[in-house]
Parts: sequence; C-alpha cells; structure tokens
Amino acid sequence: MNGMDSTQPRFLRPIDVARIRRNQNKIHVQQVLRIARTVVLVLVAILAGFWIYRRTQSDLRFAVKSIEVAGIVHTPRAEIDRITERYVGTNLFRIDIANVQRDLRELSWISRIEIEKKLPDTLKIRVMERTPIALALMGSELRYVDEHGIAFATLSPAVGNPDLPLISGAKDADLERCVAVLREIARLDPLVYSRISEVKPLPPDAFALFDRELGAFVYASAKDLSAKWRSLHAVARAERLGRGSIAYADLRFNDRIVIKPREGSALDQGATHGTN
Repeated sequence: MNGMDSTQPRFLRPIDVARIRRNQNKIHVQQVLRIARTVVLVLVAILAGFWIYRRTQSDLRFAVKSIEVAGIVHTPRAEIDRITERYVGTNLFRIDIANVQRDLRELSWISRIEIEKKLPDTLKIRVMERTPIALALMGSELRYVDEHGIAFATLSPAVGNPDLPLISGAKDADLERCVAVLREIARLDPLVYSRISEVKPLPPDAFALFDRELGAFVYASAKDLSAKWRSLHAVARAERLGRGSIAYADLRFNDRIVIKPREGSALDQGATHGTN
C-alpha cells in the first residue's frame, strides 16, 4: 500500500508532530501577546491615574475659594466661618469631610452635617440643627434640651423661649425620662402638651407637671397620661374650677382622680372624684 487509505480509521493514521508543535507555538505566542497587552494596559492606567492624582493634588484651580452654608437658623454664621476658614485655600481633594463634620459638631446647635465637594473650588455644607423640646434648669443656668435629652445650649435672648416647658430637678437619666414623656405627650396630644409649663421627675417613675390652665401641679405616671389629663379637665369644667382653684391633682391611681382644692374654694377639702 503506497499511502494511507482515506477509509482507514483516524487512530491508525501517523501523527503529524511538526504540525502539532507549530500549533502549540502559535498558541503560546498568542497567550504571551495577550498577557503583554494586558500588562501594558494596566501600566498605562496606573500611570494615568498617578498623573491625574498628582495634577489634582497640586493644581491651584482646586484650592477652596468658596464655602456655601445652608440650613442655619440659630447657629451664628460667624461661628461656622471661624471653623471653616481653616479650609479655605486647601486643595479640594485633600479635605477630609469627616474632619470638617467633627469640627462643626463642636457648635452647640448643630446636630448633623452634610458636606459636598463641588468642583473646582467650592465646599457645600448643609446643617441640620437641634430642635429644642424643653428648657432645663441646670444649676443657675437655663439650657435648651433636644429630643434625645441632651442639654446643648444656654437660653439665648436671640432665640427666646417659645413656650417651651421647663424641666427642673433633673439630670442624666431623669432628664432623659422627662424629655421622653414630653415627647410622647406632644406626639399623642398636642393640646395637653401645650398646657404643660413645667416638669419635675418623681421617684421611681412618676412626674409632677404644672398645668398652665389650672395653675397647679398634676402628679402622674407616663401610662395613659393623655387620657387621664383630659378626664381631669372634664372634672374641672364640670366643677367650674378655674386657674388657682386647686392645690394639686393626682392622676397616679387606676380608678380615680384626686383633686386637692385650695382653701376657700367651692369644693370640700380633699374632695375625690372617680374616673369613668
């Protein structure tokens, strides 16, 4: 037989070693070229990134020239400028936003800060201020207290006192407890909240709250306070009790309201009224 018959099975054909080697060499060259191309692209990207970084870090066009502040109501702008002026002239890309936020939180009214870098040279600051829920008597000083029970700033004539209730005789956990009950009353019954002018904590979990309309302290626990307070005012209307008619009222009982009239009022001394 002079040559391999085309009908002969493939596994009986002689192996073309040279062809296989040529194919392997070709595949190896292609792999090397792909790797080299990838390495070149990575190097180009690294060099471009390094060049951009060096350019942005040193280019005077990105030095901070303007600081925009929004959201301030009670915080003096001069206090904010005193803190932010240290960043004027600093490269925008080098400013650590967390550091700016930390510096601004030193100001008593500021609760949260959002900061945005605006190319090429502006720092935009948005301030969220604390909302006072009460005033606290701390020593000889009146301080605003926020909803978290934090006494954050001294009473200021510029801000004033928009009928905020006063918390007295409280600090730390008791201050937080008084704020919590005020916040809950304000949420459930704004009308009752508007009648409260002073809060004192009573052990272990009660309060003495001064009623503006009755002109007297009301002793109560936090449970069902709004409903019991409205029952107290229903009794006061029925008995025609005006401001100054009672010495105090006690809402701490489950089934009755205790009212102590002032001397000379129409009610008998120590009169007690049951609740429905």
